[in-house]
Amino acid sequence: MVAPLGIVLTFQGHKGAIYSLSQGLEQGTFLSAGGDGIVVRWRMDAPNDGAGLVNVGEPVFSIRSIKEHSLLLIGTGTGRLLVVDLKSRHEVQAFSAHTKGIFRITPLDDRSLACAGGDGTLSIWHMTDDRSSPLKLFRQVPLCEEKLRDIVLSSDHQRMIVACGDGSLRELDLPQLNERQRFDGHANGANCAAFHPSKPVLVSGGKDGQVKVWHADGRLALEWPAHKGSVYGMTFDPSGRYLVTAGRDALLKVWDANTLDAVARSTREKKAHTHSINALLWVGDVLLTASDDRRVQGWRLPD
Repeated sequence: MVAPLGIVLTFQGHKGAIYSLSQGLEQGTFLSAGGDGIVVRWRMDAPNDGAGLVNVGEPVFSIRSIKEHSLLLIGTGTGRLLVVDLKSRHEVQAFSAHTKGIFRITPLDDRSLACAGGDGTLSIWHMTDDRSSPLKLFRQVPLCEEKLRDIVLSSDHQRMIVACGDGSLRELDLPQLNERQRFDGHANGANCAAFHPSKPVLVSGGKDGQVKVWHADGRLALEWPAHKGSVYGMTFDPSGRYLVTAGRDALLKVWDANTLDAVARSTREKKAHTHSINALLWVGDVLLTASDDRRVQGWRLPD
């Protein structure tokens, strides 16, 4: 039997859709950003007291805090990459990194990161020790003519997958970034991916509403219609017991990580999300979801 998921926290205050979430610098904090262009800092124990950190002046598609350097990276809807010093809250760098929006910012190691551009290009950046210019463009890798939506690394950092708008999942080798293999399978575009925490498989979600499971050699192992409309996010819980997916249908669904049977799902009650769920983030054992309805919700998964 599929159990209903319960909301334990609600954070609201944004004036536009929320597209991205990131860990904060302090324990028990997180950041959110979206269509209103404002990056907000939240405390898990004070959901009514969000604090604006920076106003970008245009929609924000992606954010990522780099704790080791006390930096916040912001990817905008026009393709700009902004670097903010979180100690001073000052913007220290701004790059015209892509010709279209930046959908994901993913660290590759403690000295480099990658950005997924709406122009179909992957940009690779290196961290420097200069606080006034902490980021330097290393390389740009064109992958396809459509948007790049997600970048994920395996836990051993041996595999890197990019979810592409042409429907493919492209595996690049590290650190050379040559294309190792390509999985084709999502009609109209692949949106998100996640590596299984204990099995050598990749899970992906796309505009077709399908969740697909892939063997390491690119063979399709399993697929099923998980959502009505695009699957926009997926994550395994910290214990590795569950896979969680979210999508345009405003639903959050929980699957057994081993059997992939449905375990729980959100409901359509008024206090749940009413519009597309765009981002997922774990803060401790609470799963946060960000939505077009301008809210961030906190959920606890089944015991």
